[in-house]
Amino acid sequence: MNLSLTWGEAAAATGGKLLRGSPDAPLRALTTDSRSAGAGQAFVALKGERFDAHRFLDERLAAACAGWIVRAGCGLPPARPPCVLEVPDTLKALAAIAGEHRSRFALPVVGITGSNGKTTTKEMTRAILAVRGGAEGVCANSGNLNNEVGLPLSVLELSASTRYAVFEMGASRPGDIAYLCSAAKPTLGVLTNIGCAHMEFFGSAEAVFKTKSELADALLPGAPLALNADDPWLSKLIGRFGPQALTFGRDPKARVRILDARPGECALLYDGERVSVRWEVCGRTHRCNAAAAAAAALGLGFSAAEVREGLSAFRSAPLRFASKPHASGAWLLVDAYNANPDSMRAGVETFLESASGGRRLLVLGDMKELGAESAERHRELGLWLAPLSVAGVFLLGPECGALAEGLKQGAARFPVVHAPDAEALKSALRPQLGPGVSVFFKASRAMRLEEVAEGV
Repeated sequence: MNLSLTWGEAAAATGGKLLRGSPDAPLRALTTDSRSAGAGQAFVALKGERFDAHRFLDERLAAACAGWIVRAGCGLPPARPPCVLEVPDTLKALAAIAGEHRSRFALPVVGITGSNGKTTTKEMTRAILAVRGGAEGVCANSGNLNNEVGLPLSVLELSASTRYAVFEMGASRPGDIAYLCSAAKPTLGVLTNIGCAHMEFFGSAEAVFKTKSELADALLPGAPLALNADDPWLSKLIGRFGPQALTFGRDPKARVRILDARPGECALLYDGERVSVRWEVCGRTHRCNAAAAAAAALGLGFSAAEVREGLSAFRSAPLRFASKPHASGAWLLVDAYNANPDSMRAGVETFLESASGGRRLLVLGDMKELGAESAERHRELGLWLAPLSVAGVFLLGPECGALAEGLKQGAARFPVVHAPDAEALKSALRPQLGPGVSVFFKASRAMRLEEVAEGV
């Protein structure tokens, strides 16, 4: 991070007041972690529901930092760094400073949101953009730093060497996407889909749609928006954007169309030309994410050859369809970063397509953040799984009790093991592993199912 702002400019951007230091003093870098704060960095004291970083303002931190950005009325200690900026809200200040930094760069910025597929679509888009910009010339969120803190910090990594940027944006409440767009200022948007992720916070698919649509609202007039033409919610936006709607999906009218393909292959009709790539793991979700990334590339004028080259170079992010050979000869596929009913079904379908032979086992854990619908959603998933051709299902977590109930109601013909804890799950799974066995792991992040895959 190497900013070209001054403390005075930061004060103007945030509506804050510089309590200490010169307005002409350079503001080179920001951090929200008091443990790693060092010379040249300004520490932003954030306050959340369970923490308040203002309590870390002390003599040690004053000596380590170039400055502090603090909430008005927080009560400062005697020892202070060279610069202190007081703002009404430090979280909003972080986005405002990121937005000020972003405004100094005239370059294409792709913003991606949706209920599922954000990170994979971002990584695919990054791979395509790197064909022209080079790996170092594309700025993107690290991992899935897509929230109200991670996204602004990612935007602050823009530099003079950046040719393209692509940022995924997550949301857990209305207004989140608008907030993130104020920092990223996307020039092109991508909406992957509308599903039932985070229903605990949104309550309805309509509320999810309205929140994700904040990305569309943030785009300047004439800016393109890539839309999933197969999604009934997102198709409502096609008419609004007219020729600027970069539609993708299986719909025959989609500008980037997903074609029928062989197992392991992703085939797209891109600008009238067939683009085909092969990956070790490839299913419906990968094809849809690839189409979304290709639609973004279409809006930026990339050729079919460039899209093919970029998608061929794509590699999955950690914990997302990560392929792991096991010492026993079994093949493990770990997609344990997160889960909701839509992504769980899509993940299982991808696994079954990728592991077309031998004994196939599913290791599934709780899907979190479903609120009052949790039990019913887990039961529905069990009913959906029941007729599948698998050799067994292993479950972890209290909410999977309803999933087991759904499997029973659906008259599943394979063994079902609902383990009381991770150690019991590993003990039950180990004897099942061997040559010709494929195992799929998926659950919400809180279940830490990757640790089961590593320790089995």
